[in-house]
Amino acid sequence: MMRLKKVRIYTDLKQREVAEILGVSRNSYNMWERENDLIPLRQLDKFCNIFHVSLDYVLGFTDVWEYENSKRIDPKLLAKRIKRVRRENDLTQDDLSKILNITRSSISKYENEINLALTSYIIGFCKYFHISADFITGRIDEEIKLDLVKN
Repeated sequence: MMRLKKVRIYTDLKQREVAEILGVSRNSYNMWERENDLIPLRQLDKFCNIFHVSLDYVLGFTDVWEYENSKRIDPKLLAKRIKRVRRENDLTQDDLSKILNITRSSISKYENEINLALTSYIIGFCKYFHISADFITGRIDEEIKLDLVKN
């Protein structure tokens, strides 16, 4: 459950205004807010920084709204943390690809910083491992375990 709309309404902005701030079309933003499409990770990061909310809050992983950090996603740290968490859980890329229904090649590209992970991958990864999206993406340094139910 994404909370883009909740944040937008709280800040008393219209979809058009948020779309302009993010540099996207109103239609694109509308699709993200209605969850007809997933907001790309870089846009989600920008949204969270502009409105001072955590990725975990917007993704529905926590109800804690307050967020003082203004760090951006660190692609290098994201790749490193994805690989570390996978290995700490004794999973191969093949194992994880089956669990998250994604190609092993995609996981390899994320772990080797060839491609930035998709938002859908981050959501599935964080839910499966009960780990903060803000931590995995390098927005925070403290490794926070979330109280989520594994899918």
